[in-house]
Amino acid sequence: MPRLFVAGEKAILGSRRAGAWSKPLAKITTPRYIDRVTGRHTSFRGVQKGGPSRFQMTLPPYIKPHATAGQRVAHLRSRGLIVKRPNVAARKIDLVGYERLRIYFLSRRQLGVANRPFRPGTTYQQILRLYDCDSLLRDACFAAVGQFELLLRNAMSEALSDGFGSHPYFDLAAFKDAGANLEALQSFMTAYSQSKDQRVAHYRQTYATPILPPIWTMKEFLTFGRSVRIFKCLEGSVRTHIATQFGVPSDQVFTSWLECLVDVRNICAHHDRLFNRSFQKQPQSLRRAAVPTAPRNKLKAILECLDHLLTQRGAPVGIVADVGRILARFPEVQPAEVGY
Repeated sequence: MPRLFVAGEKAILGSRRAGAWSKPLAKITTPRYIDRVTGRHTSFRGVQKGGPSRFQMTLPPYIKPHATAGQRVAHLRSRGLIVKRPNVAARKIDLVGYERLRIYFLSRRQLGVANRPFRPGTTYQQILRLYDCDSLLRDACFAAVGQFELLLRNAMSEALSDGFGSHPYFDLAAFKDAGANLEALQSFMTAYSQSKDQRVAHYRQTYATPILPPIWTMKEFLTFGRSVRIFKCLEGSVRTHIATQFGVPSDQVFTSWLECLVDVRNICAHHDRLFNRSFQKQPQSLRRAAVPTAPRNKLKAILECLDHLLTQRGAPVGIVADVGRILARFPEVQPAEVGY
C-alpha cells in the first residue's frame, strides 16, 4: 500500500482523536483509567470553586462465586423449574451459556415474589423453546435486513457515480460540508485498507491513481453500519434522492429507519436477543403511508418499515408476515414478548 495512503489515514484519525485524552495513557493510574472507561465517577455539582470536582460512588462489591452448570440447574430446580433430565440440562447450559439463557429464565419467574420462583408448571423444555424461537427470529430478520443492505449500497453507488463521477470521494459538492467529506473519506479509506477482497489487491496492483477504486467497486467493501454513516454525510439533495427510491420522501425519516435497521442487524449478527426487547432507537413515522403502525420501540414497527422499503424498491420479502408465522409455531411465546 502506498505510504501516502497510510500517512493520510493516520492524519485523519489523529485529527478525530485529538483531545480525547489530555494525558498519555501511561501516566494515568489503573484505577483512574478504569473509572474513565466505565464511567464510574460523576461530576460533583453545587460545590464551591476550589472544592472537589468528582466523588467516588459507594457501591457494594460483586461477590458471587463461580457456579458450575450442574449447580445452575440445581438452583433453577430449587426455584420451581421442572427439569426432568438435570444432566442433559446442564450440558445445554455448557453449550449455550447460562447468561445467554438467563433472560428467558427471568421471563417465566415471579419477580415480585420472594426468591423469585418460577411460574407453576414451567419446564426447562419450555425455556429452550423460547430460545429456539428467538434464534429463528434472528435468522429471518438478519436475512431481510441483508437484502435491504445490498439495495442501499447499490442506490448510494448509483446516485454518487451518476452525479459526481466514478470517484466522488474528494468532491465537496457530494457532501454536507468539509467535515462530512472528511468523515466519509475516513470511512471509505478504512473500509478499503481493512478489506481482504481480491478486488482490492487487483486495484492496488493495477492502478497508481486514484488511491481508491471507483464507487461501484468500493461499495462492496462497506459494512451496513459504515454505509449508513456515509449516507448521513451526503449532501441533502443526494440523501433525499436515495430515500425517495425507497418510498420515503423525507431523508430525516429515512435516516431514522436506517439507524434502527443497523441496530437490528447488529443484534442478529452478534446472536443477541430480539425476545423481550424494547429498542432505544425508534423509527420516525411516515404519515403518508401510515408506517409504522406498531409501537415504535418494538420489533414489529421496525420490520413494518423494512417491509415498506423493500416493497417500494421492488424486492418484497414480507418479513412482518414471516415473523408472524414463526411465532405461530411456538405457542410458548407470547407475541407481545417479541413486540408483536
